[in-house]
Amino acid sequence: MSTQPFAEVYKNAVYRGGDMAFSLSETPTGTQPFAGRRFAFVTAYNPRSQPLSGEENQKRHRELEREIQRLGLESAPGSGASPDGSWFEEGFILFGVGLEPALELGRRFEQHAILWGEGGKVGLAWCEDGRIEWFYPQALPTEGGIP
Repeated sequence: MSTQPFAEVYKNAVYRGGDMAFSLSETPTGTQPFAGRRFAFVTAYNPRSQPLSGEENQKRHRELEREIQRLGLESAPGSGASPDGSWFEEGFILFGVGLEPALELGRRFEQHAILWGEGGKVGLAWCEDGRIEWFYPQALPTEGGIP
């Protein structure tokens, strides 16, 4: 399945974690999310972008949380949403995780892509083939962290 229809959606999304919010930019911004630490954003919501009920998404979210704990990964609550708020997915920011383990979690939870970054760059990493499109994080105003 082509990832092209989803690329623009993911590029334009608003990502939140901890006390920061950011979007993806094609030009350098000088922003370093999470003090430049290596991180990934992974969700279990809406596998293959097929909407599920709130109850089913929460069940999958708890399963992802248990897997993160089982793997001993440091994490924080995170989210990804469309700019207008019509699409929202809870997930986790994983700290210190390598690209392959993060992609494996994305694959296990049937995601098209995850975010993976370090320093001042963030990659949109496609789970199907591991291809990465590189961007720069553009800091956005926050209203107390995660909504």
